[in-house]
Amino acid sequence: MADDSLIETTSHQSKRVGCAQGLYESACQHQLAIIMSMSFVFIDGLNNGSCISLLGNNRSTVRVYKMPIICDTRVFLLTSGYIIAQRHRADFKSGDDIVGCNVIVVY
Repeated sequence: MADDSLIETTSHQSKRVGCAQGLYESACQHQLAIIMSMSFVFIDGLNNGSCISLLGNNRSTVRVYKMPIICDTRVFLLTSGYIIAQRHRADFKSGDDIVGCNVIVVY
């Protein structure tokens, strides 16, 4: 389970614009691969109260990966698109993982 901060940049000092809520599930017998079911819930600005949900495979050996947007609400209702995610930092001792996401939405 995840309920992480959604911030503007990869800096810890960055402004919080929402939260990333969802599930990470182990999905492979031969390497570390995670199935992600995640919603980006926005709490600031024009997107306040809107949500984008994604579902995709996140392989630990791939630094940049794409995942489809599968559902959306409010401002993003009936949109389509995908997310390009790139891991910036991972600290396995603390469990912190900083992932930058570029979201491409067509509406």
